[in-house]
Amino acid sequence: MFGEIMLFIDILDIELMLLGGGLFLIAYWVLLNFTINYDQQKLIEINKGFGFLFLALGIYVLATGLWGTFVWPLPSSYNLVLTDPWSLYGIALLALGFVNIYKVPIHGVLAGISILSIPIIVYGSVILHFGLTNSPTAAGAMYLLIGLNGLLSPILQTKAKKYWSYIALLLLILAGILALYIGISASFEHTAGWMKWSPFYG
Repeated sequence: MFGEIMLFIDILDIELMLLGGGLFLIAYWVLLNFTINYDQQKLIEINKGFGFLFLALGIYVLATGLWGTFVWPLPSSYNLVLTDPWSLYGIALLALGFVNIYKVPIHGVLAGISILSIPIIVYGSVILHFGLTNSPTAAGAMYLLIGLNGLLSPILQTKAKKYWSYIALLLLILAGILALYIGISASFEHTAGWMKWSPFYG
């Protein structure tokens, strides 16, 4: 009997809200490190704080992302387009965390984030093409904004870093707003949809 029961685990809303918050956090980090001329000595201590927060959030994101990849809790192809990118986000956060804590050069990390961003752009295009999720336009745009920002992030290590940082801030803030919008909307929709549900054991 139990072999025929499929239990859908719904953590998308909290993931989206954490994504939005994380993108705003990254935007603030970009602002302090690349856009404005902040006191370098103070910035070292501030970046260490950023690092621990990136690390803590990255551990949670990667753990839930890998869990989703192995367990496949979401229905149909949603597990591909929603769970796999979440794991990549966790890897990027962990990398940023270690860079800020140990004050190592960021060139390699940005290059790695650029590579990790390619699947995000592909999945964003997939969402738009197949009309996936309840808000395919918003979700696809969010993926594309995040992917484009990550893909071009190595520009932050060139002479054009200050000019690009303004564009990066815009992309991050827009993507963060979309993530929070989708996540908050999903919280109300999912809560209403699950109010009368109970597991088979209770």
